[in-house]
Amino acid sequence: MHVLSRVFAVIGIIGSIALPAEAADGPRADIALGYSLIYDHDIKTTFPAGWFVGAAVNVTNAFALAGEVSGHYKSESGTVGSTTANATLNVYSYLGGPRFVAGTGAARVFFEILAGGATASGGVSTINARSAFLSNTSQTDFCYRPGAGIDIGFNTVIAMRLAAGERFIRVNGGTSNEFQFVAGFVFRFDK
Repeated sequence: MHVLSRVFAVIGIIGSIALPAEAADGPRADIALGYSLIYDHDIKTTFPAGWFVGAAVNVTNAFALAGEVSGHYKSESGTVGSTTANATLNVYSYLGGPRFVAGTGAARVFFEILAGGATASGGVSTINARSAFLSNTSQTDFCYRPGAGIDIGFNTVIAMRLAAGERFIRVNGGTSNEFQFVAGFVFRFDK
C-alpha cells in the first residue's frame, strides 16, 4: 500500500505543476495503449509481461466514460531429475466506468473507478521420459479497480500516460488484491 500512496503523491505533484501549461478545452475522446504490470499481493508475484488498451469519451471537461482491457502473463519452469514442470498463469481484465478529470491542457490528471470482470487461466504440464501430464483451468470473477493517473501531452494529439490502481477481484467468497501500473501513449481526438 505504501507504493500506491507514493505513486498517487507523484501523480498529484506532477499534475499540479503541469496543469497550467495550457488552458484549451480537453479532447472529445482518447485511445490509450501500452505496458501494464501487476503485482498479486496474495501469491506475492509480479506479472512483468503485460499490456493494456483503453478508451474514454469525455462527457464534459471534468467527466468521462472510460473502458480498459488488459492482459498479464507469468510462467515458471523447473526440472527435478528427469521430470520437467512448466506452469503458466494468465490474467485478463475488462473494465469500464466513470473517470473524473482535472486539467484541460497539456496535462490531465484523472481518478477513475472501473468495474467488470477478470479471467485467470493457468496450466501445469510435466514431462519425463515415460509420461506427460497437462492440466488447465480458467475462472472469471467480478473485478473493480479504483485508480489515478496523469496524461502528459506532447502536443494536442499525443500524450504519455502514467497510472496506477488497486484491483479487487471477488474469488470464491473472498477478495484477491492486485496492484496495477500502466505506462503508455494516449491518442486524443479533438472536439
